[in-house]
Amino acid sequence: MKKTPFLFNYLSRIFSPRRIMAGKNQFNIWQLLFSLFLLVALLMVPITLQIGKMTTFNLSLIMPEPYNLSLKDSLNSVSNGTFKNGRLHADDVTTKTEQTLAAVDTTNQLPIVQGDDGPTLKGVKTAVVFQEKAVTIISNDLYRFSLPYTKDTSTADFRTAASFEKWVNQQWFKSNQSVIVPTLLLMAFIALLLTQLLTWLAVSFFISLVKRSKLSDIRSGKEVFAISTMLMGAPAIVTTLISLLTFNIMLFMTVLSFGLIAMVLAVFSITHFRIPKK
Repeated sequence: MKKTPFLFNYLSRIFSPRRIMAGKNQFNIWQLLFSLFLLVALLMVPITLQIGKMTTFNLSLIMPEPYNLSLKDSLNSVSNGTFKNGRLHADDVTTKTEQTLAAVDTTNQLPIVQGDDGPTLKGVKTAVVFQEKAVTIISNDLYRFSLPYTKDTSTADFRTAASFEKWVNQQWFKSNQSVIVPTLLLMAFIALLLTQLLTWLAVSFFISLVKRSKLSDIRSGKEVFAISTMLMGAPAIVTTLISLLTFNIMLFMTVLSFGLIAMVLAVFSITHFRIPKK
């Protein structure tokens, strides 16, 4: 009899509690690890598509200080000015405290030094400076960058603090998209992989307790891992399909978690972790 490829064998079992129990000796440890990795890759599909749709990044999550500055005078000056060919024409104004600065400096009067690590301004830890060709932002002396105006930049982008924040978030994302997107994908993959591994171990621990009770047909650790891996299959596929239609991270985690609980309960209630009798 021709042997069924393990991946098809795995997929044919994960939606049936009886076939899950019947297949507890069908896979070796490497096949189980590959299946687990495949489930993670599958779950990454809707996450990857969602990250690929990003057009902005909320910088206030990592550097809220510039958005807490008193920008009223600076924004009034910019919104009453004009943009022409990516250059700002507006009256210079300055709002300064001990270590913070908000200013419009189209005449380059402020001693801003552009270095390899970004712009610096002596004696200032946090600053927002509207220069002739760019907005320079310094956040607590940790994040420092300049965002050039584009041909599409207009005074409407700076009428309120909210519109200014929106413009900065969008322009910063565009300038750093080639780094941000791969970084977010890598972080999401690592977080998802660790979550799935911990879930796999937790489910395996629960099933190992059933194994010790001598009331089931589970006889070895490999069988425990096999059942755990098959239990995680259906929730991962259902979560992926739902997330492709409508993505919400809370819905994603809820379907994945409750789906796994439902599969464990289904296997227990239908088979009591025993191989079905022929």
